[in-house]
Amino acid sequence: MSILINPWSKGSQWLAELQSHLPDEDFVLWSDDDDSIDRAAVEMVVAWRMKRADLQSFTNLHTILSMGAGTEQWQREGTPAVRIVRLADPAMSDEMAAYALHWVTHFQRDFDARFGPDDLGTWGTSSGTFPAPSEHRVGILGYGTIGRRIARAFAELGYPINAWSRSGTDDAGVSSFAGLDQLADFLASSDAIINVLPNTPATTGLLDAERFAQFAHGSVFINIGRGTVVADETELIAALDSGPLRAAVLDVTSPEPPRPDSPLLTHDKVWLTPHIAGSTQVPTAAALIAANIVRIRAGEEPFPVVDPSTGY
Repeated sequence: MSILINPWSKGSQWLAELQSHLPDEDFVLWSDDDDSIDRAAVEMVVAWRMKRADLQSFTNLHTILSMGAGTEQWQREGTPAVRIVRLADPAMSDEMAAYALHWVTHFQRDFDARFGPDDLGTWGTSSGTFPAPSEHRVGILGYGTIGRRIARAFAELGYPINAWSRSGTDDAGVSSFAGLDQLADFLASSDAIINVLPNTPATTGLLDAERFAQFAHGSVFINIGRGTVVADETELIAALDSGPLRAAVLDVTSPEPPRPDSPLLTHDKVWLTPHIAGSTQVPTAAALIAANIVRIRAGEEPFPVVDPSTGY
């Protein structure tokens, strides 16, 4: 039996890393035009995404080990009903925490207003009027593994932390908000909202015109989860133009990239980055995936396994 690897890039590095951890396993590097692959021998797939027809051809497939944190691509109709294992890599969480720190401090310290094109090559003095970290409330929308890592990064610097999730949290030093009934209070109580929610039926369209109106005046929206959390980009634009939002930083959009005529591309209060807040690093990711393969071989449960009832 074999384990098929289908990375979007760095195929040889993925193969070498996984083989270094598991030299006795039979790893096969996928190629769309390679008819020599024994599809009946494939029992596990390590990939970011794959055609459903190809997945269906692996008649002995029992596990998909995702190369990324998101898993919505494995939950579409026609995907074999097999176990899906998410990638929960601390290295990726660290990258996303650093990204969030950059943008929150960018606006908290008024860098967007203080250092524009007209200020280049000049020397100015700071008025020191921006709020201290202790006065700038950071809200984390989606308080899972990545959300907790982001919270720790800000808490260590003195920022108050608000956390919103389905069931709440009892983490020390964190103001917890749970469920839709407390979402409005969470939004109104945060100066920066960092979205790290996955793409699920429950999160799709969560932030609509009504929700954007509940954001605190002058707050910033930072989206590093999934673009589908925004119901309609025109409603986000309206909140920037005439509503409470000061700025939006979007690492993800829906669709992605934005359509050529999307106002997100030209709006002066929108900062776009091309889905780079966190990336899969082959050495650390391969080690985690290899450890899960060892668990599977030992008859143990890998983790984290996607719960179909929640979508993550």
